[in-house]
Amino acid sequence: MSIRRTESKLHVREKYKKYLFLFIAFAVLFLVIPYCDDDLRWGSTMGMERLANWFDGYGGRYLGYIIILLLAKFYPLKVILEALVLTLLVYMLDRLSYENQTEYVSVIFLFFMPLSIFSDTIGWTSGFANYITSVAFSLVYVRYVYRRLDGENIPVTYISVIGFVALGMVNSLIVEHFSIYNFCLAVFMILYTFIAEKRVRLPELGYLAGVIGGIALMFSNSTYREIASGDDFYRGVNTSNMASTVVNRFGRIINICYLELPLIVISITVVIFLLWKERRKELDGTAGKIVDIGTAVICFGNPIILLANQTREYDHAAKNLVTLALLLLVLLAIVVTVGVFSWQARRFWQCMGAIISIVIPAAPFLLVSPMSYRCFCGSYIFWIVLIYQLLALMPETRDKYLYNEKLQKYIKVIAFAAIGFYICIYAGIMRQDYERLQYIKREETKGATEVTITHLRNENFVRDITLKEDFEWEGYKDFYGINLDLKIIVREDDE
Repeated sequence: MSIRRTESKLHVREKYKKYLFLFIAFAVLFLVIPYCDDDLRWGSTMGMERLANWFDGYGGRYLGYIIILLLAKFYPLKVILEALVLTLLVYMLDRLSYENQTEYVSVIFLFFMPLSIFSDTIGWTSGFANYITSVAFSLVYVRYVYRRLDGENIPVTYISVIGFVALGMVNSLIVEHFSIYNFCLAVFMILYTFIAEKRVRLPELGYLAGVIGGIALMFSNSTYREIASGDDFYRGVNTSNMASTVVNRFGRIINICYLELPLIVISITVVIFLLWKERRKELDGTAGKIVDIGTAVICFGNPIILLANQTREYDHAAKNLVTLALLLLVLLAIVVTVGVFSWQARRFWQCMGAIISIVIPAAPFLLVSPMSYRCFCGSYIFWIVLIYQLLALMPETRDKYLYNEKLQKYIKVIAFAAIGFYICIYAGIMRQDYERLQYIKREETKGATEVTITHLRNENFVRDITLKEDFEWEGYKDFYGINLDLKIIVREDDE
């Protein structure tokens, strides 16, 4: 007994060391990611003006806005809080993989996500406050849901119920599409508990109450009345030509949520093939034929659509139509194949729940504008959850090929190398940004009325660090204490 306890303590100590090292590495990363775009407006008097009227007419993301204000006003807090939240995200993903040494695997997935998503979330303070925190905090309840789906009897206390109410409110006050997701998740859990156990539990009711309270508070903001009436200058719901809008958006969304995620596509292909190889013998008759066809479609279809996506410059209507049809066929094959394997393994809702979690946060953007890459960060992360759930269906293969000690060392090196790469990139951007700021201030001291600047190298790794419009530069000048009358002109590379 004492030997087991000692081994358990050593395991926990190693876990803590892993997360401590990751936290430090993340903190260094966020230390060198500069403020840009909306961060500067939040950190200036504009941010305080938004707070003064409690964001009325701006938006109902109350918690998200407060987080942005704090991060934009206090740089040390930005570094620590962002590192903590990203560490929490990695930790929750590991818990959802049933703690099978996935910390560094999760880091690789996060740091190899498309740059179009990475630069708008991890690489941008305002994006991080909305799109990373919403997923990380939601995964706390998702983990609870998975524990209940696994049949774990979790004790109920009044403190825990209050905690679920608070968590529900938190998860519904950051971004709108995750407010919708958490409402669906809360309703699902109540229905599942009622059907499976013939009862309704206080934690689930408390979470739903918190989510509903948060949603009511969020959408009480006058902004959403302006959006509904079409008077908002930035956001809107495309109600005219709804059918064509949905069709056009649908193709774009499935591209962003799958086709443009090569690491996810390759991982899904490999994992489903391994799953077929290990569990096919347990299926007979129609179910066996279905997974044979589904696995073949996935394994042959995915490489084709990846190659087709690399030839987008050779645009042709017929090619696009065939690629879309094959993409839809592959996605259908994934749903059906995962459904059959998970049903046979009695883990249907664990796997299908991950697929549904990919879809729900993306669905509102069929009609809602604007639609940008950062909006689909949550869907990307739930692909990781699905991969971990599929690995749980084949523990022997998983442990033999993926979680053996030798491979873990390579995975660790790749993970820290990826973090190190981004640290080098962002350190270079921050240095250039600082030098440009000092140049502007020197010119201002000399009495200049206008200053001409150039773009920075590797600007695509951050969100609009070289601004375009005069009103955007006002936030920059206010944030850094520069005369608002100084005109900043950006010289384009081809000038």
